[in-house]
Amino acid sequence: MLNPSTVREALLELLSQDVQITTNFGMITGTVSQVKDDYTVITEVTNAQVLVPIDKIELLSEV
Repeated sequence: MLNPSTVREALLELLSQDVQITTNFGMITGTVSQVKDDYTVITEVTNAQVLVPIDKIELLSEV
C-alpha cells in the first residue's frame, strides 16, 4: 500500500497532467483537476469528474 502523504505530494506535482490511477475499485484515467487533503478530483475525457480517496490509490502513473 502506498503512503497517502507521498501519493498526495505526487498528485500535487501532477496537477493539470494526465494520469492513470489504479484503486481496488478499478482504473481511472484523466487529468488531475484538484488535490484535497484526503481525495483528488480526476476529470475524465468525457468531462466527468471522479473523486478518488487518496488512501485507496494503489498505483499512480503519468500518461
